[in-house]
Amino acid sequence: MSIVRVFYVPQAFAHTVLVRVSEEMIASTKQSGNVCALYDRQMHLIGYNITMDLQSEHNGYQPMDEALLKRINEELRENGFPLLVHDFTPRIVVGYIRNCTPHPDSDHLHVCEVDVGSDVVQIVCGSINVKADCYVVAALDQAVMPDGKWIRSGAVRGVASAGMLCSRYELGFDKEKGKGLLILDDAATIGSPFLMTKEQSV
Repeated sequence: MSIVRVFYVPQAFAHTVLVRVSEEMIASTKQSGNVCALYDRQMHLIGYNITMDLQSEHNGYQPMDEALLKRINEELRENGFPLLVHDFTPRIVVGYIRNCTPHPDSDHLHVCEVDVGSDVVQIVCGSINVKADCYVVAALDQAVMPDGKWIRSGAVRGVASAGMLCSRYELGFDKEKGKGLLILDDAATIGSPFLMTKEQSV
């Protein structure tokens, strides 16, 4: 099961919807009707460019829901392409920082032990207000942010990090980039999905 990201910017690509399931480089394409499939060097699917009109209040990344997935799959079915399956598991959730220690190879990063309900994960964070014993928003591996950014597990200066702790800007609440985490109140439930449409900040 994959993470399907959909982008629509009519000002730049009129009547074209960009669908992505991978971030690999495009090596080849296959056209059928109004759908162009994109593949990497190993012929693994990267995504599709679909010529269609999409009525949306969002410009750029389109938040995935059942209706959007159905619309995309209707276009794929009509043109003989395999249907996409999207994993709707919540990956932007309420987390509780149990422990916060300085990064061994940085003067500004911290290594946080974060309880996300189903697990306790390690996340490296560079925010100025990160600390232990507070509730935050954690974007876990495979999370998609409001701007379409795809979060992946990795390492930061040699220390494993299972995602990202989020600021108001990264969650789409502020237009200007801030330096601090969004701190939630103590009523937040660890592991619950964080709803982008409802601020739970202090």
